[in-house]
Amino acid sequence: MGGFLISGALLYDGTLRAPYPADVVVEGAEIKAVAPAGTLEENGRNRIHAEGLSLAPGFIDAHSHSDATVLAAPEACGKISQGVTTEITGNCGLSAFPVLTDTVREHLNSLYAACSVRVSWNDLNGYAAELERREPAVNIASLCGHNTLRANVTGYEAKALSEAERGRMAELLEETLRQGAVGFSTGLLYTPGRFADTEELLRMMAVLKAFDRPYATHLRSEGDALEEALDEAVFLAEHGSGRLQVSHLKTALPRNWNKLERVLARIEKARAAGLRVTADRYPYIHSQTSLSIVLPAPYDAMDDCAIRDVLRNNPEKRAEAVRALTESGRDWTRVILTFSHSPAAAGLSGKTVAEAAERTGLTPEEFCVKVLADDAPGSMGAFSGMSERNLTRILTQKWVCCGTDESVRPFDESIGRSHPRGFGSFPEFIGRVAEQSSMPEAIRRVTSLPASIFGLSGRGVIRPGAYADLVLFDEAEFHANADFAHPHRPASGIRLVCVNGVPSYGDLMGHGRKRSGTFLRISHRAFDVCAFPRYISGLEGGSDS
Repeated sequence: MGGFLISGALLYDGTLRAPYPADVVVEGAEIKAVAPAGTLEENGRNRIHAEGLSLAPGFIDAHSHSDATVLAAPEACGKISQGVTTEITGNCGLSAFPVLTDTVREHLNSLYAACSVRVSWNDLNGYAAELERREPAVNIASLCGHNTLRANVTGYEAKALSEAERGRMAELLEETLRQGAVGFSTGLLYTPGRFADTEELLRMMAVLKAFDRPYATHLRSEGDALEEALDEAVFLAEHGSGRLQVSHLKTALPRNWNKLERVLARIEKARAAGLRVTADRYPYIHSQTSLSIVLPAPYDAMDDCAIRDVLRNNPEKRAEAVRALTESGRDWTRVILTFSHSPAAAGLSGKTVAEAAERTGLTPEEFCVKVLADDAPGSMGAFSGMSERNLTRILTQKWVCCGTDESVRPFDESIGRSHPRGFGSFPEFIGRVAEQSSMPEAIRRVTSLPASIFGLSGRGVIRPGAYADLVLFDEAEFHANADFAHPHRPASGIRLVCVNGVPSYGDLMGHGRKRSGTFLRISHRAFDVCAFPRYISGLEGGSDS
């Protein structure tokens, strides 16, 4: 399809401007014109009649883990079907690059085995080339992950780094940022990031400061030491670029729910002092992560590949793990098995561990250890430990955007089973924010806000000269259908999604090439030249109005 005209849609332009019926002309990858409805002519372009529908910039997933799955399933069904046109990957300290040692290559190959992706690249440039070769349906921008950096220098073991090793990590981060990474992420709950001390992280902050890129962090604790972990992140940002993105902001476990107001006050204090602190959140109270987090020490210091190997090859260790889990007194009715390649888990995804164990004739503890011995790297669990009230409070914050914390998946489960957020986060998030505030505010939170956080100039807004990443939807019908029993059900109400000017999803797309995403690189001083005015980005002076 060449140029086209979307006529008569109610336009939400990504700012707080009141919506109005508009005509929008798209030529190539660019928005050429925007005007009140009925004022633009086709001039030989195809017309998409959009009266009664709403038009917004393409939604930006601020926290994605699609690094490998987008190579295996470039159609990106779970994301594009809910209006996502751009994803930020490389989160929680795990990026697909750099890959400079056999140890890191083998580790990533093991993590990516479920989607049959083999690491053939060494750096961001190589990964980007492989992504482009696969022709993804959505745009991908990536952070550089601390865990991957550290493993390239010293492997996955627990150790403090020497000055030379810290220097080598800084060199690798600088090189990756020069190649176009949008920032730096840590996962300080995971191996090997959990072994990092302050000096190591401050060295990385110095590099971020030179590039003026954000620091995104999965905090060292989201529960018992949440406030201390946030203080650490703010301290690091103060010594870095002054840009802090708190990943999936939450208060884990009921005993920590009362900490939220103090956490929000800490963030507001940092913002008032000039730091640009933002966060992402998925609109669900079940988290999802590796099932292996149920294991106590020494497994909490091991990666999933090592856990699998120890449990698989050592019957005594398996028995010890069962005993330790039994003594922990965990409530297995609050843990859902969401996916595993273990034969013991066949047909049991979406069941609580208590239900799954009963069906197999095992105790919950025996079932968990069996599943982890078979497939610790690929076994995922959902954990009910968050507060619905706190979720609502977090979503009221004007500096919180939407992140799925999920990978792209096809509509089937051929490369794994998603958390419902992988198919439903954006309609849930937009609906809840719109109810609390307004639809323009909800759209801003999933478009221009994340675009400004990550320096995606020309995206997240609808205006002449911007990229034509667009979502046409029926507001009345826009809602999520995914749940833990059926997590891959697409959202309702999406009529058309355009990525870089190409109609890519929806019943109004007509004919044309469907996959038109690309790898987005950030130039060295991208934030200095970012075209978003103050009232769009909402980040100047710590304000989001």
